[in-house]
Amino acid sequence: MLVFDISYNAVAREREDSDQEAIDYARGIVWSEICTTEQEIKYAAHVGEYDGVQIWYDYGADYYFYTDGN
Repeated sequence: MLVFDISYNAVAREREDSDQEAIDYARGIVWSEICTTEQEIKYAAHVGEYDGVQIWYDYGADYYFYTDGN
């Protein structure tokens, strides 16, 4: 999967709150300026989408990552 070279690490909070924060974080990024790399993420749960960017939670490593939804 093509993963943007940026991630979001949530502070210890409830998972649902962190999901919304990861989505809100995506709203502030100029995605056309961020590079992507091909990666294999083993433990991923889809959280949402913003403007064609897919938002995922890596529950193995406890961070959020973003993929090119196009």
